[in-house]
Amino acid sequence: MSFIKTFKDGIKYMEIWPEDPILGSIFTEGRVKYIMRLGKYLLPPFIMFLIVWNFIMGGGLKGVEFFYTLKSNWPVTLCCVLFLLVLPLQGYYWFGKRSSVKLNKKQKLYYEELCKKLQKEPAIDPVMMDFAVTVKEGLAKFGRDILKTL
Repeated sequence: MSFIKTFKDGIKYMEIWPEDPILGSIFTEGRVKYIMRLGKYLLPPFIMFLIVWNFIMGGGLKGVEFFYTLKSNWPVTLCCVLFLLVLPLQGYYWFGKRSSVKLNKKQKLYYEELCKKLQKEPAIDPVMMDFAVTVKEGLAKFGRDILKTL
């Protein structure tokens, strides 16, 4: 059950993480989020390309029936398609694991200062999810100037 919870937390964390160049130079979440969005658009055409390529390489355009061409290369094509379908799940899982990582001393200090500015109670043992929520609220309220002390 925690495996599914990790995926759900990963999706939520990915949506919450603010996109800012200053954060992108410090944390890897921005780059992974960009790759995940890019994969959402590039993977479906690439999967279709693999299926069509299997059809053509199996002799599909020379008058051979469709089901015969699938019998020739289908195990390799199926493995490639399954691998490509699992890639986004790995990204969501990474985000889920990353959302539960505890903050280091410098991040925790910045988190507590930002909570004071926002007049909200900081978490006792903050994790990256708390950090992302607080930074997003701070960006909405104060603008990008709050990130200069990070």
